[in-house]
Amino acid sequence: MTKPKPAIKPTQLTAPFWDAVRDRRFLLQYDPAADRYQFYPRPLSLYSDPGETEWREASGAGTLVACSLCHVPAPGFEAEVPYLLGLVALAEGPRVFAQIEAAQAPAIGTPMRLTWHGEGERTVFKFAPA
Repeated sequence: MTKPKPAIKPTQLTAPFWDAVRDRRFLLQYDPAADRYQFYPRPLSLYSDPGETEWREASGAGTLVACSLCHVPAPGFEAEVPYLLGLVALAEGPRVFAQIEAAQAPAIGTPMRLTWHGEGERTVFKFAPA
């Protein structure tokens, strides 16, 4: 029996990210003092003092760094097994863990692009070979 997928529960810190996802835009925190991006959202920059960040839209392009075929599903994903999960190094620098859309695991180093699925509160991002 398939359970419902977990609800996305934004916090005050992550709300700008999830609001953008709902609009099918992928935002990253950017530290202008260090000229670096970071992901996942944090209260302060990892790279400079005083650690102030701003939100900037990311390109959605990246490179596959790691990939795994999942046979034991997370709750709510029972109907999708097997599925691929991967680590994508974004063109902006940070790495993002996400579901990969492909019939078989792409080779490490494969260029990837962001894809969108769902609507409204259920909008999620995945990556696919570019």
